[in-house]
Amino acid sequence: MKRKFIYNLSHCLNILVIFSFLNCSSEPIIKSKSLVSINFKIQGNGKVKPQLGTYDINSRVVFKATADSGYYFDRWKGFPEDLEQEEFEFVLTDDLNLTAIFLPIPELSSEIKIYNPKKIDPNPIFIIENGGDRAYLTDKTGEKLNVWNFDSKLGNDLELIIDGSLIGLFKSDNVFFSFGGYGGIVKKFNPSGILEWQYEVNNENELAHHDFEILPNGNVLLLVWERFTEEQAINFGFSGTGEIFLEKIIEINPNNDSVVWEWRSVDHLIQDFDSIKPNYGKISEYPQKIDLNYNQIENGDLMHANGLCYDRKRNLILLSVNFYSEIWAIPHQYDTEVTKTEKGDLAFRFGNPNTFDSSRERIFFNNHHPNIVSLHPESLDNFLIYMNGSKNNQSAVYEFTFPQKFEKDPKDWLQPELVWEFSDVNLFSAKLSGCIRLPNGNTLICEGDYGYWEVTKDKEVVWKYKGDTSFWRGYVYP
Repeated sequence: MKRKFIYNLSHCLNILVIFSFLNCSSEPIIKSKSLVSINFKIQGNGKVKPQLGTYDINSRVVFKATADSGYYFDRWKGFPEDLEQEEFEFVLTDDLNLTAIFLPIPELSSEIKIYNPKKIDPNPIFIIENGGDRAYLTDKTGEKLNVWNFDSKLGNDLELIIDGSLIGLFKSDNVFFSFGGYGGIVKKFNPSGILEWQYEVNNENELAHHDFEILPNGNVLLLVWERFTEEQAINFGFSGTGEIFLEKIIEINPNNDSVVWEWRSVDHLIQDFDSIKPNYGKISEYPQKIDLNYNQIENGDLMHANGLCYDRKRNLILLSVNFYSEIWAIPHQYDTEVTKTEKGDLAFRFGNPNTFDSSRERIFFNNHHPNIVSLHPESLDNFLIYMNGSKNNQSAVYEFTFPQKFEKDPKDWLQPELVWEFSDVNLFSAKLSGCIRLPNGNTLICEGDYGYWEVTKDKEVVWKYKGDTSFWRGYVYP
């Protein structure tokens, strides 16, 4: 019994010795880390905070980068992801080896009044002078990358085509009548500046004006004033005196110069002035019709449409009608003969319900440049419009989403939803002007008698260009 006890004791001692040996090692015991270090490199000219050194782990530290004159802060490198914020708070969990990158501000032309290089869209702007004889592609520093000079004055719209060609509306040499924004002739130049095609609408009774649109099939929509004598106007139920000028849209096939489609506002009128005329009726009961007597304009330019765009999803033409302060949605799916009938009435309208005696709120007080977003995926197919703001001398840019379809019965029309807007105490132009959505989500605004603004989705002004003339619109071609 005693021998067995001694054996067990000896066995236990051996196990203890082996266990102790296994737990004895030449490697030091790792203790938990309590301090971390921050090291900086500076690329370019600027200053950073905090100071270099060691800090308690899990400390909250504010990092701040301040650029020297002539530089701007671009980004931090060394964090798990590059960061662009100039100032932010960070919890220290490990050593940091950071690089603060400062870049030189490029030389800016005298036209540039605001320049935020980190937030602007990088694409150059195609700048169109109003009624001038030139246009230019300008980068955000104000440098002119290309200049186009013309022998005749612009009749407003001008666009670049993907192959480098250029198409625009120009003023005819001699016209029979005219109002602001008149043109007369569409011209297309190849990339070498050689005239390839032209089409003129300029006679005693018709004059092309303001705007055009290239359709997906290559045809061209053109906005036209149509003249009517005083006698004709009276027969339409016009309550004023003198000749009148109404709107018309034609579609031209440039391959053979044929007019393949047209819509005439005269076919879709209503009036409550002369009960013996065939278009007599109660205005509020026919919102799809156009009240001929909504305006009494002395020179007879009653409607003064100033822009159009094509909505390919719904096969509609969206027409900006300045003197009615609204948008007309015009059906494009019918041929010309059917379009003359009630099927060619307005498919929708919005902006100023006073035009059809509605009590709904009016939101437009003159307007320019209707367009569908095409360059920014997140707002694709939304609708933008520049509202001049003649009531309060305050312009605004509005962005809307449309219903999936516009119901045939006006009683069932759904209003577009306002999803974004921008205004500023310094933004006002009673005439001209426009806006487009840029590829990075910013909005380019043309303030007709000033120049151009670029604003972010959060309504921060990140770029301004002040010119010495007036401007029609601005486009980008990424």
